[in-house]
Amino acid sequence: MASVPNPSLDTGLAALKQGNYPIAIAHFEGVCETEIDDSLIVRASKGLVMAYYRSGDPEKAIARCQSLAKHIDPKVREWATSTLSNLTGENLPSPRAKNFGLSNAPQDLETFEPEGQANNPNSASTGFVAFNPTPSTPKTPPRRTPSKIKQPLTGSTKNLPPNSTTQDRQSNITPTEAPIPERSESVAEYPTQLPTPDSPRATPQPALFTQWRNSGRAKDWRPLKPLKFIRLWAVEILSAIAFFWVLRFVVEFAMRQTNIILVKLPIFSPIQLFYRNPTPALLIILGILLIASPWLIDLLLKRFYGLEPLRLSQLSSRSPEAGKVIQSLCRKRRIPLPKLGILPTNAPVALTYGNLPRTARIVVSEGLLAQLADDEIATIYTTQLGHIVHRDFILMSLGVLFIQLPYMVYWLLTQSGERLANLARNKFPSAQQILVPIILGITGVIASVSYGIYWLLQLPLLWFSRARVYYSDRLAVETTGNPNGMTRALLKIALGITQDIQTTRLTSGLLESFNLMQPVGYRQAIILSSCSPLTPFEDVLTWDCTNRYRDWLILSTSHPLLGERLAMLARYAQLWKLETELDLPAIAPATPNNAALVSKLTNIFKALPLLQSTLLAGLVLGSLLRAILWVIGKISDQLNVWQLIWLHNAGPFLNACIMIVFSLCLFTWINRYFPDIKPAAVRNEPDLGESFANPATVPADSQPLQLTGNLLGRRGLLNWLGQDLILQTSTGLVRLHYSSYLGPFGNLFPQRTRPSDLVDQQVTVTGWLRRGATPWLDVETLRASGKVVQAQYPIWLTLLAFVAAIWGAYSIWEA
Repeated sequence: MASVPNPSLDTGLAALKQGNYPIAIAHFEGVCETEIDDSLIVRASKGLVMAYYRSGDPEKAIARCQSLAKHIDPKVREWATSTLSNLTGENLPSPRAKNFGLSNAPQDLETFEPEGQANNPNSASTGFVAFNPTPSTPKTPPRRTPSKIKQPLTGSTKNLPPNSTTQDRQSNITPTEAPIPERSESVAEYPTQLPTPDSPRATPQPALFTQWRNSGRAKDWRPLKPLKFIRLWAVEILSAIAFFWVLRFVVEFAMRQTNIILVKLPIFSPIQLFYRNPTPALLIILGILLIASPWLIDLLLKRFYGLEPLRLSQLSSRSPEAGKVIQSLCRKRRIPLPKLGILPTNAPVALTYGNLPRTARIVVSEGLLAQLADDEIATIYTTQLGHIVHRDFILMSLGVLFIQLPYMVYWLLTQSGERLANLARNKFPSAQQILVPIILGITGVIASVSYGIYWLLQLPLLWFSRARVYYSDRLAVETTGNPNGMTRALLKIALGITQDIQTTRLTSGLLESFNLMQPVGYRQAIILSSCSPLTPFEDVLTWDCTNRYRDWLILSTSHPLLGERLAMLARYAQLWKLETELDLPAIAPATPNNAALVSKLTNIFKALPLLQSTLLAGLVLGSLLRAILWVIGKISDQLNVWQLIWLHNAGPFLNACIMIVFSLCLFTWINRYFPDIKPAAVRNEPDLGESFANPATVPADSQPLQLTGNLLGRRGLLNWLGQDLILQTSTGLVRLHYSSYLGPFGNLFPQRTRPSDLVDQQVTVTGWLRRGATPWLDVETLRASGKVVQAQYPIWLTLLAFVAAIWGAYSIWEA
């Protein structure tokens, strides 16, 4: 019988006494699965022996006794041995009469109060007892190393996750083992070990080159001011509406274009269903996906990433504090214990998903448990519980599940296309010059369009993804009283992500496709790779706290600025009179408090063109002009100013204004954005940490430079758009942005050498380094082994400006 949602030892004992054995078994089994206190598990196991035997299932009773016979407590072993001899002996009495020495079962199995909890001053207010009894004198946590990881057998690719490359899938991989982490004395009482995970790679632990302060935690802390959730709810509602609107636009556009193509073909006829309104069908599909989201994401993670179940007792053997905080917080908030899981990857990952609190799942990776200390793991689990408490995980689960559809099409189709191309080379060598380009072209274009849809659908969720993080951080700090532990946890997760990228030499599918759910975004983590003893965390993260335009520059990011989050955690530590882990400056407002409206509008105007390109700025300003002219037309209609009435009815003219302003913006900013790269002005091999440390830098302040390093990223069709290009230098990592003559569309056309062809080679890059919410380098040239790849960002934007101007002029002439 399956265990009940809220198992109770007292309820099980009462049911056993009343002879209701199915209920007793359900509660006892639930206690054994969810409790971490060994005495409670032993008493529930004894009750199971009685309940199993009395319900006519002696085999299970014997099996339970055999497990108790191996217990570390000699008294438990003695009881199990005696009971086992009675169970396996001859002339057994009636099951209804046999108690196996538990005739006073309720007294023998009475509930257990954890030692020290009743008298702890914080237990009443928080329901949580801090694991570290002496926070004022913290000890440096031991270095943890990943547990033993088995490699997949050669030739078996059925369950390989997408973060393994095609070359890895076809090569012979020798199984490697890493040392099993030693357990401290505090967790030695837990006999259960985590299952040995499978992983396509054995990633070493990231080198923590910095000396952690290991600042203490609060011993007795006062509660913080209650939060208001109106803003979170408003953002959630608006994000849900925007997500549905974008989804409907994509589906309607695809249906309309499909029918347009079918009409022009001589054989086929248009699909009549595609002329209907897709809204009802989309609502039904989203409803079905919402209901099935926990199990569908389970299936996806298990199929492609090796998801395995994780018991609470197993988690407690690795992090006793995490096990305690999960139990205490769930009891305090009156929510069921979430289902736990573990992913066999060394990239530190934490995901929470489900559609209701009782179906919630919290999944972490082996790398997170191995690289974080006990109290740090507890803070991350508390942030994930915060998403369940605040119910924000429901919308995020639905959104992330839906965007997995185009992402998996992109990933699987690229691999299928490369396999078909290799088959054509082997089977039809004489025709490979024709077949291979056709196969790669078709699959590459469809896969790239799928990736574009994935990228488009996640845009409405970015605001919600950023907003919900602050609330979960706050709950974790209030529950554990450990803002410094959470600071170390977030930094170590970011460092672990960068180490995983450097070890696997690409951005895994898990990190990218589930990025919205993770505590730290993989793109914002890359900047910490430039930190070193000479460039501490504070120097690089100061930009996040003091830059005046950061509120505009994060519009296209999935997570809040890491420095701003850590500064808030430092503020909590200061409120509780704790030494802070980092010395970050106070969070400066985006504009001065006494700034006038004109100053704010000036900041907005200046920030708009600084968003990775001038495209958004031109569209926004053009749309603003269109709206102004339309309003003038409406007012003129009311005032009977006949000379201007035509403005609010001149649709083609108003649309042309958008194109004209868009074109003018490009022409105005392009020279400033892409200054000529002259040899005398180029900086050779600068320290990336120093380049990122200037808190006043904005993307328009381009730095022409030349860097040499190893090019990381995906190979082949997976990287046709150049979306995963990372330069690994001696001073850190930096993302590369590459564009052809026709921008992203030009990457779909045949090219002699693509940037992805140079992956895993040493390259020399010249371009413009930019510092925004996430730093990047706009490529001018890539050179490696006599090959040169020329990017055309300025030419692409110039052509786009000319096209927009001609289109706008033609629309005005037609009007």
